[in-house]
Amino acid sequence: MKAYKKLNQIAFMQGGLFTAKQAEACGYTRSNHHYHIKAGHWVKTAWGIYRLAYIPVDEMTSYWRLLLWSNNKKNEPTAVFSHKTALSFYELSDINPNQITMTVPKDFQKRSKAFKALKIYKRDLLKKEIKQFKGFPVTIPLKTLLDIYKEGALSENLMEQAIKEALEKGYIRKKDLKKHFELARYAL
Repeated sequence: MKAYKKLNQIAFMQGGLFTAKQAEACGYTRSNHHYHIKAGHWVKTAWGIYRLAYIPVDEMTSYWRLLLWSNNKKNEPTAVFSHKTALSFYELSDINPNQITMTVPKDFQKRSKAFKALKIYKRDLLKKEIKQFKGFPVTIPLKTLLDIYKEGALSENLMEQAIKEALEKGYIRKKDLKKHFELARYAL
């Protein structure tokens, strides 16, 4: 398969974005990256992250860019969307976060700058606390609600609304709340 087709397949799965390492794995040499930017084939969105120019930017582009930015040396994403961003992904409560929240491993380090509208939490998550949702790694709803409660990041009304909506949508069960009495009071 030609490099162009391989890169297109990868980019389509990532909202039109790809990393320099992914392009190289498809057969593009690093010395050609500048040519593709100058020719208008690629758009540089961050250090080492590009977008195929013909794929339009949408509301998920920022999430893809941040997820790719979190890649480790093996070119695997290390970040998980969490806290208010996870709450927004699940559409629990009327929250409209003004920044994207991600949890990364404790040993996470990046030389390139973080983005202004990004809040990072450094914690090692268990696999059972993460699920794929809309193509992204996101903390499970119960973990999300517990994190937000511990942080005190929501008003009482929004916290109650989020828990009730999580119950209604089947993301959590009443028996989950019995194990976490701090959340149970919101579901009364």
